[in-house]
Amino acid sequence: MGYTSGAKYTWDLINVIAAGLIGSVGGYWTDADPTYWNTTVKTDNNARRALKYTNGAETFWLALEQINTQTITTRYAKGLRVTFSASWDEVLHTYPTTNQTSFLMFESHNTTNSVDMAVTYITYFLWIDASGFALLGKPEPTANIYQNSFFICVERNANKEYSDGYTNFAAYSLMNMYNDHYTAYPLSARIKNYMRPFSNTCPEDTWNSVNHTPGIATGTFCCDGYGISFPRVAEIPVANTKAYKSVGNGKTYYMKPIAHNAFNTRTPVFEFNMFFPWTEGVGLIDGDLVTIDGQSTQYLCKSLDSPDSAIRLAFAIKYVA
Repeated sequence: MGYTSGAKYTWDLINVIAAGLIGSVGGYWTDADPTYWNTTVKTDNNARRALKYTNGAETFWLALEQINTQTITTRYAKGLRVTFSASWDEVLHTYPTTNQTSFLMFESHNTTNSVDMAVTYITYFLWIDASGFALLGKPEPTANIYQNSFFICVERNANKEYSDGYTNFAAYSLMNMYNDHYTAYPLSARIKNYMRPFSNTCPEDTWNSVNHTPGIATGTFCCDGYGISFPRVAEIPVANTKAYKSVGNGKTYYMKPIAHNAFNTRTPVFEFNMFFPWTEGVGLIDGDLVTIDGQSTQYLCKSLDSPDSAIRLAFAIKYVA
């Protein structure tokens, strides 16, 4: 519970997240399939955890998997897969074919991928509470040529704008180099930047100027306007500024991301509270703490490049409740 950081293997991070959610206040999270879903075996895709969330009528399953096989032939990818499902197959011990899944392929190569995820360290920055988790990670250098740093937030906000029949959760994920929606890949091998159980997900797009990660350099975030919106705080001195520190009064100005129920930005349901993006070069720097006026709540600003790219992920995640 709360904030932690350090370096762990992906399977160990999965355990930390699962244990933190299960041990959180309220008792909403439980171990869904501990006999078949655990991290005892770390070869192939066997290191995994399945969690069930129950809060009144709100019920779903969350699967966290270390993908340690070469997933797709056009990009030999390994990493972390996160899946929402509205049910659980108790016979096959897995989520059903109808699900929402996002694969963060942070270890990838265009010809082969011999990296063993069981022994590959991830430097991480993590917040966990009863409403979910926010995770920033950077893999140690390997022989792969497309190593990504990554971010994922799974969050519940009970303060929805209206009753919609869906869960109170949404998820956002992003990598610093490649956010691949390419439709030739199987669904389980694509990153879904935005998931809203069980309303909508980010559409299946090939790379373009909107959804290709290098847009981060100019303040554009993948899927902005496709189910999630990142309001601009300012246009001067940097266009499309997401958050900045004023040179006049020393205060930080930011806006939280907004979750929507459709591909447009006309169906806002709630704000994410675990994170917000910030813009480098306008006052804030890596390691800064942003304190909410009149509250104890703080956010930690982190900016991560990756072993194969200077493109940076700049997110502030919750640091103190």
